[in-house]
Amino acid sequence: MAAILFANTVYHYAADADAEETLPPVAIYKVSPKHPEELYNQAIEGSAVVSVTVDIFGSAIDPQVDEATHEAFGTSAMQAATEWIFEPATQKGVPVESVAKLPFVFEITFEHKMNVEMGREVFVQLNDPIVPSSELDKDPLPSYVPPFSKFYPEEFRSSGKSAAINLEFVISPTGDVHNPRILSISTEGFENAALRAISSMKYRPIEIDGQAVYVSMIRPIQITE
Repeated sequence: MAAILFANTVYHYAADADAEETLPPVAIYKVSPKHPEELYNQAIEGSAVVSVTVDIFGSAIDPQVDEATHEAFGTSAMQAATEWIFEPATQKGVPVESVAKLPFVFEITFEHKMNVEMGREVFVQLNDPIVPSSELDKDPLPSYVPPFSKFYPEEFRSSGKSAAINLEFVISPTGDVHNPRILSISTEGFENAALRAISSMKYRPIEIDGQAVYVSMIRPIQITE
């Protein structure tokens, strides 16, 4: 699911507070907001900043969304922020109210992004037996190979860079590529491009004794501009 990252928290105090004798609140219990389901299903990432008042008992109250890249992110972050617990701020050793700004980043794993992008489950848990391609009479043949140049990383355009990549993956009984992983790569920065490229390939189903099976294989590819 979503990975929630917390940036540095910003605190505010009354203007007449003595900074040298004021200690900020310290979060002792944090709750990660849930990635809104609709946005998660679309692989949409974003962020939100929520301000809360930390009372003298350390509770986070009166949450306000300062900014959010999507309204749903703000709502989710605000709900989570009220569950945070703090050691309250102190002024001259006495607990005082303070305001804390809590930034949240909503991120999504590359695997889920790939599933959404491809419109199918690329990364899956496989419980069926997997036959190594080395045990077959001949290597499986692809029925579709996309032009790998279409996956060339935008940040490397006009750089003259290219990459040779060895990948391992599983061919499903329907000929789809599942669970690709990189075994070696000649140029860093081409990893995601290689995974997208190999996942876009399609194979002819492989049958053993008339039954389509899962087959694992290793294949080298090259990505050039």
